[in-house]
Amino acid sequence: MILQKRIKCITLVKQRNLYDTRSKIDYSIPVRVRFAPSPSGYLHLGGLRTALFNYLLARKTGGKFLLRIEDTDSARFVPDAVDDLVSVLSWAGLSFDEGPGKDESLGPFYQSERTKIYKDHVDKLINDGNAYRCFCTSERLQQIRNIAQKSGKGVAYDRHCLYLSQKEIDQKVSEGIPFTVRLKTPEGVVTVNDLVYGIVEFNDKHIDDTILLKSDGYPTYHLANVVDDYLMRITHVLRGEEWLSSTPKHIILYKLFGWDLPKFAHLPLLLNPDKTKLSKRLGDVKIKNFAEKGYLPETLINFVALLGWSPDNSKKVIFSMKELISEFTLEDIGRSGSVVMNDKLDWLNKQHLLHKTESKDGLKEIVNLLKASVNETFGERLEDEYLSNVIMTIKDRIRNIKEIPKLCEYFFVNPNYSSQESQSLRKIISNEILKSTSDLILKKLSDLKDDESEFQIDNIKSIIQNIILQTGYKQREVLMSLRYIITGIKVGAGVAETMKTIGKETCLKRINKVLESLDD
Repeated sequence: MILQKRIKCITLVKQRNLYDTRSKIDYSIPVRVRFAPSPSGYLHLGGLRTALFNYLLARKTGGKFLLRIEDTDSARFVPDAVDDLVSVLSWAGLSFDEGPGKDESLGPFYQSERTKIYKDHVDKLINDGNAYRCFCTSERLQQIRNIAQKSGKGVAYDRHCLYLSQKEIDQKVSEGIPFTVRLKTPEGVVTVNDLVYGIVEFNDKHIDDTILLKSDGYPTYHLANVVDDYLMRITHVLRGEEWLSSTPKHIILYKLFGWDLPKFAHLPLLLNPDKTKLSKRLGDVKIKNFAEKGYLPETLINFVALLGWSPDNSKKVIFSMKELISEFTLEDIGRSGSVVMNDKLDWLNKQHLLHKTESKDGLKEIVNLLKASVNETFGERLEDEYLSNVIMTIKDRIRNIKEIPKLCEYFFVNPNYSSQESQSLRKIISNEILKSTSDLILKKLSDLKDDESEFQIDNIKSIIQNIILQTGYKQREVLMSLRYIITGIKVGAGVAETMKTIGKETCLKRINKVLESLDD
């Protein structure tokens, strides 16, 4: 089974047909879901997908989407990670209903502020005989690991401290010896009924006496997320596949506390094109970086939604947030790892850009993005109307707003005729053709009235055709000459469209500059 291949630490008691064991959910009943990241780094693709699927399920059912910050690992804490997280979620349009600074009736939503809650629950487990203090040093634990590895057995704690007498425990505590608190794993098979993977059974021999409370007094993920999910009334837990092997420990805790289980749904891995696991520590997977590169939030949301999910019997790939909410179901989440393909991301970005140009508000949004990019690159502050014309001229040729200043800088500054690309183009244009074309286009454009109504694409195209007929040059030769004059580069939008966008005055200045160079 795929599951066994990708999660090595799981031993299934028996295999079942996963497709026959997936539970269905009633989407008419409001859910309570949460996104609970650790501020040990910046939000990445996998994290955004987890947040999105939780958000979609909440909105589809009319439920609640909570944000909880799991910040109990002080050694890995990144100071500005929470601010980045909240900012990125807002940018992506994933607004939470309860969380830091927003409806904190079930808070606090920082786990570092909930330590007493966890300690009280751990004390209950100890008093009931379901957990115990472990005083083993890191050196002893490493010895256990070494022995287990040499014998080919799974790494598991040997329960040495489970058998300490109360007198021994009290003595060690009074001496100030550091200790952790471990779960006393009960015997028997633990069954996970997962909404994605179906029924998966775990043998207790492969469930370690996991640490619940660390020696610094902070809880581990296993304890904190169970306690918080219960107290925050979470009904459905959607998280990455890597947590499936830990779910038996969480189920054990729910049962020991006497709590009803939430529904679990584990999302398939994200993969590199070579099918290796996509790591948030390798490559460019931070959401902040995608935003800085000019990808639209709609694009990234659409992109991550399709990483593991696709609507049943549909070939549709372009989705708005509204459409995602309407069509999203857990039943349509696959079990195979999803390959992250940047080419698909670029294609989706192009489609969403084109869609935005169809509305006044959408075009204004793109203009503002372009304005910021142009100002950053050239220090120019251009009129919105001009930037809008630029976008409409080249919209079919770009995938990203950030490409415009780099690939089409001739819209904002004069061509650099001394550049390598410009000189390469110049070498394939004869002096005679360039001179004749420049003279004729200068005269014909000058004859057009300054009234903007005459400087239109159709009139410019007509002038170009007259030059071709008058000179007998090939159309390619004339257009290449004009492209060199106006842009200085080999490729771009249509010549007439480009000339119309940059305006008559700028066209005449560039023509004169080329003519001056030919006279030298």
